[in-house]
Amino acid sequence: MPRIKSIRQLQKELKLRTRQLSGLQARRAKAAARLAAIDRKILAMGGEPEAPGAVRGRRGRRRGRPKLAGRVGRPRQHRRATGKPLIKYVQDVLAKAPPQGMRAKDVASAVVKSGYRSFSKDFYGIVATTLRSKLFKKLRRGVYILAR
Repeated sequence: MPRIKSIRQLQKELKLRTRQLSGLQARRAKAAARLAAIDRKILAMGGEPEAPGAVRGRRGRRRGRPKLAGRVGRPRQHRRATGKPLIKYVQDVLAKAPPQGMRAKDVASAVVKSGYRSFSKDFYGIVATTLRSKLFKKLRRGVYILAR
């Protein structure tokens, strides 16, 4: 059963919502002014501004055209800026590692210092996955050496 509010509580809530409403209306006015300025720039460049509320997105494929399976033409090749794969960098780093091994975190930072460029947000995860290769031996949790 809903709790019945007193008149004082209702007045307080009404005052709060009125304040919030005026703040939202001010934000909307600023956004509308910015949008109008952008529309003017689009018109000046010879474009057509979109109608407010128009939804942009992907359109469905046309009827009658068969859907193509996979890529058409030559597959795209990824070019590495350094010319050497990550596994080679990891091998080089672990070849210089002490006999007690290196932690995966330290391997990742050493690979970056040796010149491997990556824009990954989780580069440590990529290096840790690379260390699961048979080329490397796990000594204990998170510590690896080069398998000989």
